Amino acid sequence: MQAPAFKEKKRGVPTKNQGAHDPDYENITLAFKNQDQAKGGHSRPTSRVPSQCRPPSDSIQIPCWLYRAILSVYALLALAFILCIILSAFILVKNSEMSKELVDLKRDLWNVSNSMQTCEERQKEGCKSIKESIKGVRSKVEKLETPLADIKNIETKVQRILEVLEEMSGKLGPQGEVAEGGWVGLLI
Repeated sequence: MQAPAFKEKKRGVPTKNQGAHDPDYENITLAFKNQDQAKGGHSRPTSRVPSQCRPPSDSIQIPCWLYRAILSVYALLALAFILCIILSAFILVKNSEMSKELVDLKRDLWNVSNSMQTCEERQKEGCKSIKESIKGVRSKVEKLETPLADIKNIETKVQRILEVLEEMSGKLGPQGEVAEGGWVGLLI
């Protein structure tokens, strides 16, 4: 209800409740220090020092503990910042140590892989020499097999000779004379 009346007053439209009987009307009276000013006259200044501004009595006063609390929060923030700096320095030191260890491990791995390659090459050379030795032995065994067949032939011939000799000894008489069939030819 006050808003429409206020708008009408602003526009200059006369309202029905205008004047002292209006409920929205406020009687504002000014209180002066001197009665001379109330009569409409201006009083002369009594001192030339301007009066100091006083803060209004209803202004919010900040308690002392709030300043201490804000200061302690700033101190904690500074400590947290210092702690972060210390931790980052610690991380950098550990990182450099770990990188040195990784370089050492890489070098050791490189040495091990090189030694494994040389060992593998030696094994290949050893296997190659063993294979060549096996081939040589096989060729020698093959060479020995052919005389072995000849030895078997000789053995069979010796057995025939023995058989012939036995037959001849049966044909020989007790005094070493040749029997009637004569000498038997040996087949060699």
